[in-house]
Amino acid sequence: MSATLESAARDRAPVEVLREVRLGERVREITVRSAALGRQASFQLLTPPGFSVTSTRRWPVLFLLHGADDGPACWTRETALLERSCTLDALIVLPEAGGIGFYTDWCRLDASGSIPRWEGHHLDELPEVLETHYRAGTIRVVAGVSMGGYGAIVYAAKRPDAFAAAASYSGLLHITRRGMPTFLAGMLMREHEHRHSLWGSPRHNWGRWLANDPFHLADQLRGTALYLSCADGRPQPEDDVPPGSGLIERWVAPTTENLAARLATLGIPATISRGRGAHEWPTWRRELDRSWPFLVTALGCAR
Repeated sequence: MSATLESAARDRAPVEVLREVRLGERVREITVRSAALGRQASFQLLTPPGFSVTSTRRWPVLFLLHGADDGPACWTRETALLERSCTLDALIVLPEAGGIGFYTDWCRLDASGSIPRWEGHHLDELPEVLETHYRAGTIRVVAGVSMGGYGAIVYAAKRPDAFAAAASYSGLLHITRRGMPTFLAGMLMREHEHRHSLWGSPRHNWGRWLANDPFHLADQLRGTALYLSCADGRPQPEDDVPPGSGLIERWVAPTTENLAARLATLGIPATISRGRGAHEWPTWRRELDRSWPFLVTALGCAR
């Protein structure tokens, strides 16, 4: 465990694993009691061939973060992740993040009456569970789609020693860009949450918004391998996507371009992937294919 994660873990009670359910030969759903969320929380764990909790070795970890109004199962439902995992010598973790949790520690009560701390759950509690019970090592890579793309990059920026690499597919990577606070407020209200639940009012809590904006945290990404992708909003002819997904991508994509330009100004290398596509899984499947060698290399696994 890294020094940052060790320090945070010492200030908390151990996370209790409540149950484990086998969903397949190498897929487990693990439920823990989360103090950060104030409730039980689950994550899916895909284990590599030859995995054993009694092994003397440890495995690198790939975290895959889901988007808004979705859940961990999207990765196995929408991609060939199960097939890929058969030849990947690493643990793959699919955590839950709420319909609009946005990979952050909220400043207000959510609709259930608690103040969720998603960052604390994902960056403090889950590594502890994985290292204590599932032979996880200290090499970690994180990737995500849409809301999860934001999570991947902001987590890497906030905890520079926690992840060797981070990848974003259509992430919201400049949340203080003009129009984005209003866009996020609309997303929250659609899920019946208060529009200022995440970081407070942009008018009165602008500093908190800046402190959670990958664009303004860009310098803290120095030393992390980065893969950033966005599309032009035009679905491929074969793509089966809902109406409006192209418009969403055209609205979100400039935030990736903003961060890419900021990184270039700072002299921080990043792989930037641009192409045709909408804000939906056909585009993200293509990007997962393109970025898979990047992820595998960062994990230190043979391709």
